[in-house]
Amino acid sequence: MPKQKSDFRELKKGKKEEKHKVIILNGFSDSQLNSFIDFYKKSNLPKAIFATVTKISKEFKVKDLLKELKKERRMMKKNVRSKNS
Repeated sequence: MPKQKSDFRELKKGKKEEKHKVIILNGFSDSQLNSFIDFYKKSNLPKAIFATVTKISKEFKVKDLLKELKKERRMMKKNVRSKNS
């Protein structure tokens, strides 16, 4: 897949972290969100971070929102690892 400037990645300690597309959804019901995410995951598309627009997130600048999503993803991965230990 060709590199795109919109790839969400960050350099940390000289190493590239995983890069993911960010998909921000708005105006979908829970059922529609779940259906979309299930479809996306089954479609062999690149890994993505999914987010929905909230009262708080809609006030963020895009770059700040992306930083926050990345931070949340790291925390979730850390929690999953600690539960599996």
